[in-house]
Amino acid sequence: MVLRRKKVDPLKSALTALYNVRASIQRLDSLIDRISSRRSKLMDMAVDLQARGETFLAKRYAEEIAKLDKMRSRLEVLKLVLEKVSLSIDLAITMRDFKLIADEVSSIVSEIKKIPESRMPDLAVYFAELDSSIRELASADIDVGPPLSYDTTETPDVRRVLEEARSLLKTKLESENIQPPGLNK
Repeated sequence: MVLRRKKVDPLKSALTALYNVRASIQRLDSLIDRISSRRSKLMDMAVDLQARGETFLAKRYAEEIAKLDKMRSRLEVLKLVLEKVSLSIDLAITMRDFKLIADEVSSIVSEIKKIPESRMPDLAVYFAELDSSIRELASADIDVGPPLSYDTTETPDVRRVLEEARSLLKTKLESENIQPPGLNK
């Protein structure tokens, strides 16, 4: 009895990865909305406390508001990177050129996992599923026939979108003093 490795359909893997990216984006949207709602409530409380003359508590609320603003801005950068990854995967599905996109997106997803917000309980499951679907796509034997269009490895749009995502991640990691080893391609 010979065990054979199950052949992975790259189109199915790409669609799964696209679904996981979009689910992660939706989850980020809901988290950003919750943070914004919490921020507005804290702002109202801080204003009321300041009006009553309780400056110490108002100052504490202002500090909490600043922390929420910082977290929201980091989540919005992460959302922007995921939207660019989504565009790249969508283009790969359209052009039927999976190998290049899988390798590029795999490196970006591994760098996303280094950002502390990606370890939040609400997001960790989505990023784990995204990582596994991207790895499956990268390891798939890509043999689906000729691309529907010209060779996409030389398409400047794909390179530009992925390079923007990579530079966003790099600047975010550098601003947080985390060394991004794999982003210097």
